[in-house]
Amino acid sequence: MSILFISELELDAHLLPVAAELGRRGHDVAVFNPGDFPSKATITVSGSAGGQRALLSNSLQTIDLNDVQSVWYRRPGTFTFAPELEQAERAWLRDEATDLVGAIWANSRALWVSEPRAIRFADLKLVQLAAAAELGFATPNYLVTNDPTAAHGFIDAQPDGAIVKALNYPTIERDGAAGMIYTHRLTAADLAELDAVRYGPAFFQQYIPKRYDLRVTVIGDRLFAVRIDPRGHGDAEVDFRRAEIFDLPHTPVELPRKLHDACLALTAALGLQFGAIDLVQTADGEYFFLEINPNGQWYWIEMMTELPMARAMADLLERAGGAAVLPTKAPNTSLASSARTLAIGAQTLPLPQVLAEPAAQESSQPTLSATGVWFARRAGRYQFRLGDIERDRP
Repeated sequence: MSILFISELELDAHLLPVAAELGRRGHDVAVFNPGDFPSKATITVSGSAGGQRALLSNSLQTIDLNDVQSVWYRRPGTFTFAPELEQAERAWLRDEATDLVGAIWANSRALWVSEPRAIRFADLKLVQLAAAAELGFATPNYLVTNDPTAAHGFIDAQPDGAIVKALNYPTIERDGAAGMIYTHRLTAADLAELDAVRYGPAFFQQYIPKRYDLRVTVIGDRLFAVRIDPRGHGDAEVDFRRAEIFDLPHTPVELPRKLHDACLALTAALGLQFGAIDLVQTADGEYFFLEINPNGQWYWIEMMTELPMARAMADLLERAGGAAVLPTKAPNTSLASSARTLAIGAQTLPLPQVLAEPAAQESSQPTLSATGVWFARRAGRYQFRLGDIERDRP
């Protein structure tokens, strides 16, 4: 039995530390990116009286879904089609591919972290907020509308002002470039343009003056809570993602027991095995729920706090096979990659180009620490990646 990661290996820095830990424990790990299908990968499903069999094949391996004990559904790429196809053909094939992949995922009897259907459901902000309120979380007042009159009335009723944020997709594309839509506290200039909400749904929330942000990461039945202090960092005081994340103090904390249990209950109620929950704490110690990301980033937190989150994810993924959980002492995870490959269980996976400066090192052997950073060379520049954080280096 093997453990399957569904994601883009080259763009997901969360995979390597977890794969290295699972490989150290003797598990076989496979990686499949639906974004390689159908151009660079094949999916074959056969059925008979004996049942159904789905085979996923790429340049590295063939994976039999019946032999997979658990699946980590991370960041799958989008399907790629041959350029000679017409747009209408690609659109039709995309629907066909979506149906195929959705069916084989649904038919799998593996443990999923988390099931794609649950992730899509839990990603709906209004679903999250309703579930959180039912479980006793304090939530900001909110309004979703395309009615300018309703928007004005809601904003006027908030004593500390209001914020606007994306209801779902936090990015917008324009002129071939993608930009992030951050949470924004409304100003007088914004109110002068408020009638523009008539063009589509706008998501407004009561502004909560906060002292700290809290990122609560739930992995199975384990919870890791970290306090993030954005004070003194300008716009980061409204949305901490606006700051250079490593400039913000991160402190592991213990939540009050009732709040701790509510975070676990919310993740379970949404059908998830994992959840990245954003809370804020006010100056008087009150906690407010903002949202839960059913597939959010967390590895930067482990890097800054040394919380054993990758090992917790490995524990969860091996649980389906009944394997004993190893002691939590951190292993030596410095891995040689002279062939630019990483041995994971019985398989070998390619790594992106590792940053190595032989002239400046005693050894010319490139290495990658599974608990370290990720370097890739693209378009003549070194690109530093940690989760979704990037830094170009000439």
